[in-house]
Amino acid sequence: MLDIAAALVLRVGDESLDVSELGRLLAALETSQQVSAAARTLGVSYRGAWGKLVRAERLLGVTLVERVKGHGSRLTAAGTALLGATSRFERDAARQLSSPAARVREALGTLAGAAQRPLRLAASHDLLLQEALAGDDGGRLSVRFVGSEYALSALLRGEADLAGFHLPEPLPPPRARPDVFRDARRFVEPVMRREQGLIVARGNPLRVRDVADLARTGLRFVNRQRGAGTRAWFDRLLAERGVRPRQIRGYEQEEFTHFAVAATVAAGAADAGFGLRAAALQLGLDFVPVGTEVYYLCGDRSLADEPAVHGLLRELRARARKVPGYGPVTRRATRRP
Repeated sequence: MLDIAAALVLRVGDESLDVSELGRLLAALETSQQVSAAARTLGVSYRGAWGKLVRAERLLGVTLVERVKGHGSRLTAAGTALLGATSRFERDAARQLSSPAARVREALGTLAGAAQRPLRLAASHDLLLQEALAGDDGGRLSVRFVGSEYALSALLRGEADLAGFHLPEPLPPPRARPDVFRDARRFVEPVMRREQGLIVARGNPLRVRDVADLARTGLRFVNRQRGAGTRAWFDRLLAERGVRPRQIRGYEQEEFTHFAVAATVAAGAADAGFGLRAAALQLGLDFVPVGTEVYYLCGDRSLADEPAVHGLLRELRARARKVPGYGPVTRRATRRP
């Protein structure tokens, strides 16, 4: 698949600054509020990320990021303004280039052959997806695990061919769902249903029954990273119960996978985490169910009939039939009267 995108480059004397690349770094930093986490999200080194920020501030003559003692880093007013401008530029450019890019892809389609690169999948972490792709000996797909929000953003920016994300049930109203549901150029395929809840020590010795119990003094929590769909769901549950994040000890302690959350509880470094039933069962932990969600795969409509995509969907649904805490889902099964 051919990627066509507009790049915003600023010339400053004899130097040039890739503003589009800088915008992506600022977006990741706004989400994580930690340069190290933003660097991991973008697949660059911590030193490289800081180097890009320092160089950009020198060329632009403004401060884009400021350190906040005890809270990592955050964007300044100038950084926020630049992020907004680059985001609008990329959205407008993507719309303007959509038709010309499609014509170029069609013209060059005959040149694609056996040497075609793997499809790039940006996906919210899932245990079954990780296992299925680990057995992909043909290298038909390459995966990068990120939060649901970043996976969808990567797809829309052309940095990924496919995106994996999840939404809690019942599903939000149609207009409140991600833009890909309303984009005729994309396919959105429901794949499997997953059970989410509170992962606690075996026997649930602290008698945790609901997310509101996490506000108890002394109870230690381990969270998912900012931008993860699981983190967004957990934050909504807190708001519904009138619990503030600052009331939860360990709210800022973040892990990037469901298994890492479960492992933290299993190691005794936390009393509870929010994640998948399957992750809790893998480590012999107890689980307090909170609700279910649907995991989706989406991408350009031209990829809907790709053998690699069909193969992945079949593999995931087959695994979901066998693993407690999961269940296979098809498009028809997600319809509601």
